Amino acid sequence: MADNLGYSIFMEPTDVVRAFETRGELRPTVRWSEMMHENHAVAFTVAKIAKLDLLRSMHTSIGDVIRNGGTFEEWKSGIMPELQKAGWWGAVSNRELTGTDETIIVNNRRLRTIYNTNVRMSMASGHWQRIQRQKDVMPYLRYLPSTSEHKRPLHMSWYGILLPVDHPFWQTHFPPNGWGCKCHFEQVTERRMKRMGWKVTPDSDLPQGAQQFFPAAGGAIMVPDGIDPGFSYNPGTAHLRAIAAKTVTSMRDATDAGMEAVADTTLREIVADPAFDQFLALPRGAFPVAILDRSQQQAIGATARVVVMPEGVMRKQLGVMPGVSSGHPELTADNYRLLPDIVSRALVVAQQGTNRLIYFSDASGNIWKAVVRQDVGDALPVLVSFHRSRERNIQPETKNLTILVDRR
Repeated sequence: MADNLGYSIFMEPTDVVRAFETRGELRPTVRWSEMMHENHAVAFTVAKIAKLDLLRSMHTSIGDVIRNGGTFEEWKSGIMPELQKAGWWGAVSNRELTGTDETIIVNNRRLRTIYNTNVRMSMASGHWQRIQRQKDVMPYLRYLPSTSEHKRPLHMSWYGILLPVDHPFWQTHFPPNGWGCKCHFEQVTERRMKRMGWKVTPDSDLPQGAQQFFPAAGGAIMVPDGIDPGFSYNPGTAHLRAIAAKTVTSMRDATDAGMEAVADTTLREIVADPAFDQFLALPRGAFPVAILDRSQQQAIGATARVVVMPEGVMRKQLGVMPGVSSGHPELTADNYRLLPDIVSRALVVAQQGTNRLIYFSDASGNIWKAVVRQDVGDALPVLVSFHRSRERNIQPETKNLTILVDRR
């Protein structure tokens, strides 16, 4: 019987493939809990495989299924000869192979878990990219029942939960939510929600309980009730953050090598990506937003030319840190997508002190002001402020500063 992965039929295959390929780093582990949550977005592992060549074979074979399609039985028949040749089948007692002195059992059930978990998590990542692309017209997600014959009672209590796409609930409860979990979701328009008589679920009705878990890597974590340890994260947003982190590295390498066009193209692709929408809605980590020219980098002693916006700045911009700033919650994603041009094509660039650049730019019918700062010890210069301004503000706000560029 074919695996029940049919709910992914309307996904773009490239989304799923990219989600899997982002996890390009291979990490041998003894216990599955040595790699927890978002680490799985950037690395591929199979517990109890300690040899890199066998782990690489497993990674390649699952990648072939994700790219080209196939069932569990087809994947198993392809990988079995390598597993048997390596001795990773049946009762295995080989520390060099498994990383442990324990005897482990490698059987059909273990292989199915490996297959289902990797394929479903990659699909969940691909789904999330599509969700982000479509949230302007379908702004809600609804938790749907599992297709499993034996449904988990606590998961059943979540059926029908309906919340905005960027609600924090989906950062911990986006399915799958455990080993073998077959719960799924649907993306819903405002019109359909009203037609069906559905209501947005109040926060007071959302699950509240959590349990403490101690992963093998050390350090206690809290896992929501009903979710298996290792699943209480959104593989889609973790994947999108992984894309952003890898993009920063690629852009820095390109600018260091003098490959200006490559760096600029990469920047514009990432700010147009669903990863950017996700960061703006629920900031985590840092996101690339601009590239300094070499003279501006030298003026403030920046360690690199790639400018990032850290999560703290984005939270301030969203207005959720009233003790720090009222922020600029009126700005849209399209406004933030102007940042590469605001920095590269500014009307005026002024230097304030030794480590700060102020940009005034005319874009999309408005005057904008952006501030970039390089702090001692920071790996990258950061965008610390961004908002609309007025042309009449440029002169008084820059008159006592060093003018590096003036295109007025």
